Amino acid sequence: MSRRETEKAVKQILMSSYGHYSRSYEHKIITEFLQGNDVPLHDLTMHEFPLASQPLRSAKNSMICMVAVICRYAADLGADDERCYALSDYYINKIETGVDINNWHDFQNEILNHYTELVHIGREETHTLPVRRAIRYINQHLYEPCSLRDVAAAIKLTPSYLSALFKSETGISLTHYVRDKKIREARSMLHEDSYSISEVADMLGFGSVSYFSKVFRIVNSCSPQEFVRGCK
Repeated sequence: MSRRETEKAVKQILMSSYGHYSRSYEHKIITEFLQGNDVPLHDLTMHEFPLASQPLRSAKNSMICMVAVICRYAADLGADDERCYALSDYYINKIETGVDINNWHDFQNEILNHYTELVHIGREETHTLPVRRAIRYINQHLYEPCSLRDVAAAIKLTPSYLSALFKSETGISLTHYVRDKKIREARSMLHEDSYSISEVADMLGFGSVSYFSKVFRIVNSCSPQEFVRGCK
């Protein structure tokens, strides 16, 4: 294709109703998502303008673009470079060879959540040893009551010292960190539709459905029942 033909094609795209998000908005929303915040990243991951004449090829191209962008953002946010790029190669190959287009939404979520996890792991490794031990203990005891005193006792620190250290390094209190981890796990369990709300509340150690629902609403601005209905 000549330069003139290329410019003509670009002009036709610009004259269509299709438009890209600004770089600043893309940076803001992807960064927030990879840091664990609940933002509608799916708005950025699929192109409205066809990237190929065949729908399947277009969808694959769109997904590959998404993987390439997310991979680099994750690395910039502290995830291990080699793991990011190896994961990118794996997912791109899987997109090309083995993904059912009817399950692409779930596959997209798998990719996004995997990179989010890499960012969290990378950031955890930058913390001091006591905070890393605290985070490791929380992750291993997510399905139990997990108070500041529990964590402090497990890693042999006073609650006051651990509380101050954890907040200074992570920017969030240990109590809120545990809360957010449990609610993120609850969202995943409810989305899978394998457990009832009462089962999730019990398994994650909330003590009662009413308390679980209260905490869930604080974090997600909706009740567990509303979240489940939105997944169906």
